[in-house]
Amino acid sequence: MKSKIIAAMDAAGYSFDELESTDDNLRFLGEGGTLMQMSGWKDAKEWLEGVVFDDPDVSDRVEKILHPEHFKEKRPSILKRLREKKAEVRDRTGKDSVKEKAKDVPHL
Repeated sequence: MKSKIIAAMDAAGYSFDELESTDDNLRFLGEGGTLMQMSGWKDAKEWLEGVVFDDPDVSDRVEKILHPEHFKEKRPSILKRLREKKAEVRDRTGKDSVKEKAKDVPHL
């Protein structure tokens, strides 16, 4: 969880201050010397999930790090699509393969 939060904070523009941080006092440094302190990893995650960033790209980057499952590809795999296509051909023709279907085509 730590590495995910550190990566998300970095995507939000805050670098983890490893030297000055402890488990109950996390320090993150932002642009222009901004210092953000959190009382633990849970607080850091809650802040990341609760903050509304000015830039939607930053929000997307943080969300992709914290919740990659929300961004999984919705398209079926190629193998699944091929199986569906084969079933569709079988349903229309009653034959299992293009080769079998081709047997019915008259030769010139």
